[in-house]
Amino acid sequence: MSHDEIPKPPSSGVQDTNGFFQRDEAALKRISQKLLKLDTEYGYKIYLVVEASLIGSSADGLSGQLQQAWIPEGNGLVVVFEGDSRDLGIGRSMDAPAHFENLTPQVPTHETTGAISRVRELANPSLVATAYVEDIISHLVAETSGYFERQATPAPATVTLKMAMLTIGGLTLFCLAAIMLGWLMRKTDAHAQPLKLYFPAVECSERLGAPYGASVTVRRFAGQAAKHP
Repeated sequence: MSHDEIPKPPSSGVQDTNGFFQRDEAALKRISQKLLKLDTEYGYKIYLVVEASLIGSSADGLSGQLQQAWIPEGNGLVVVFEGDSRDLGIGRSMDAPAHFENLTPQVPTHETTGAISRVRELANPSLVATAYVEDIISHLVAETSGYFERQATPAPATVTLKMAMLTIGGLTLFCLAAIMLGWLMRKTDAHAQPLKLYFPAVECSERLGAPYGASVTVRRFAGQAAKHP
């Protein structure tokens, strides 16, 4: 599909040019309501495109092309379902283009990847085609809404208490380690070898300090080692 052939995004959220939901208009209405509600509440867009068959393209290729054209800022998905093969493609943006670099996608890439993987596992392919498509969209909307609800919900008190206990425990272990290190250093100093002082042999013929009334005696040091406590 060339750029000139790309239609405008459907205002109802669903593009069904081949009458895929002709026999189940109630399902079409429910899908549209869910997609519009998601956009209204969280500003996150999901478009559904249903084609009877794709020639010269694939569900993955078309979904990626439409996603870039309809949601260039990257904040949304385009789901393409091919009726004949029941092939499913989900176009998403991995990175916002340069001219939207100041915008932050509301759903991180890893969250989107996880949501799409879970949707592919949870959707029931044994359902009739219209019910299968509705099942896919229902799971996808639920996954996206769940992310926004978790972001808006404060952390439970139990989680906060747990983090506080972990912080206190970490500080306690740090203090104990510091005390143990100080004890080991003091123990090492206590077992160190005592300081030894060596005096040369000196002979003095006069009592030192005698002229001043001191009672100092003359002693001879014969190179003995004196220990200093």
